[in-house]
Amino acid sequence: MRTLKSTAAALAGALAVCCAGASPAQQGPQQNSNFELAICNMSEFQGVFVALMHQQDAQKWIVDGWYAIPDRGCTLTGSFARDTVYYYAESNDGGVWRGADTDQSVVPQCIDRAKLFQGPAGVTPCPAGEVGVKFRTIRVSATAPRLTFTLTGSK
Repeated sequence: MRTLKSTAAALAGALAVCCAGASPAQQGPQQNSNFELAICNMSEFQGVFVALMHQQDAQKWIVDGWYAIPDRGCTLTGSFARDTVYYYAESNDGGVWRGADTDQSVVPQCIDRAKLFQGPAGVTPCPAGEVGVKFRTIRVSATAPRLTFTLTGSK
């Protein structure tokens, strides 16, 4: 996971530049169907990385990671289709944010703990080198243009 830190930080910077390009007037009528998601790490854990499952279009969900979340700080992860995004997070020092084993609302999704990844949601069995983990739900209201979600927890 530590080897991902510099790569993920560079990717997050490129993503911020990418997402800042179009003004609301240029985005057209679709702008209300998306919201921006910022994730903060206000936990006692350091070196937090997040994987997300989100809708790519009306028919397709994808899983991707890793988004580096600064210690005691926040990062804009991107713009996503409403109204639900799912997340899974790990830290370099043992923190884990995942869905409960008893939660039947989300099926396990495949992640690669060793490198950046992106792929379709719902793949079973997981490809070699990947493991299945349960994601948690993040919901945003129909009118919010942006949601700031905070990871908390202590060692």
